[in-house]
Amino acid sequence: MGYAQLVIGPAGSGKSTYCSSLYEHCETIGRTMHVVNLDPAAEIFNYPVAMDIRELISLEDVMEDLKLGPNGALMYCMEYLEDSLHDWVDEELENYRDDDYLIFDCPGQIELFTHVPVLKNFVEHLKQKNFNVCVVYLLDSQLLESGASHIASRVKQKDGSSICKTKQSLD
Repeated sequence: MGYAQLVIGPAGSGKSTYCSSLYEHCETIGRTMHVVNLDPAAEIFNYPVAMDIRELISLEDVMEDLKLGPNGALMYCMEYLEDSLHDWVDEELENYRDDDYLIFDCPGQIELFTHVPVLKNFVEHLKQKNFNVCVVYLLDSQLLESGASHIASRVKQKDGSSICKTKQSLD
């Protein structure tokens, strides 16, 4: 049985830093661990990338070819990943032993978790491949300084804009 951890959270919450720190810790204690990049917009890594969505699809190519903005192109890339679960993902997963630990560094766009079932289906696929899966949700600790800041950071309208224009509107 393999082990997988999906690291999710808003942009800038420290997902890649967490993955890098966990990789270094596992390396120190002699545990085999592999970090997978699922963010097609990521360019700089502080850890060795074991699998990379950018080998499957390029955000820049999607933006150029389909004339989409960054968020639309990211949604397209993730849906393309979902369509490739039985091909690219399965082929990549064959490179790892049953007791390997995979950490999936996910993009920070919340729409990927709230508007489309891409990551839900990704988790289900990993479970079908005999992986124990957990999700780590990171949030910038500065948003937790007050209840109002935390709520304002989470409450969004359908168009993605904040319902609360200022922190004071919650106080």
